[in-house]
Amino acid sequence: MPRTLTFEHRYPVDPDRLFALVTDLDTLDAVTKPWVQFDHLPSGPVQAGQVIDVAISVFGIFPRMPYRMRVVSCDPKTRCMTSDEDGFGVHRLVHSLQVHPDPLGSRLLDRIEIDAGWSTPLVAAWAWVIYRWRHHVRLRLLQTG
Repeated sequence: MPRTLTFEHRYPVDPDRLFALVTDLDTLDAVTKPWVQFDHLPSGPVQAGQVIDVAISVFGIFPRMPYRMRVVSCDPKTRCMTSDEDGFGVHRLVHSLQVHPDPLGSRLLDRIEIDAGWSTPLVAAWAWVIYRWRHHVRLRLLQTG
């Protein structure tokens, strides 16, 4: 049975700056280490319609396996992005994000729908850890950038 996770994080920066950060593939690589390591990840901002084929490894220890990310939509004006992903035992993962203005800067809303068959609870637990980790790394990147 699919599972949906929702995260809401606040950042002390302009919403456009945050959206640029969270839709940049170089940042994706930075915010997922050491938990997930990517091979063949391109650089730069994602584009609507882009298909990204990578190999991923958990901790760089487990064998690299194919993973595909399709950028369904990415609109800097509305600060919304959706990707449809699969691979590494995941049948389907839909990641939707929105960045909104907030009194102290901006607010990021991540919604992740996961279907990994019998391993959905394990993948959801893993995603919960990674998405919470991303927030702390983004805060550091925004302070230094």
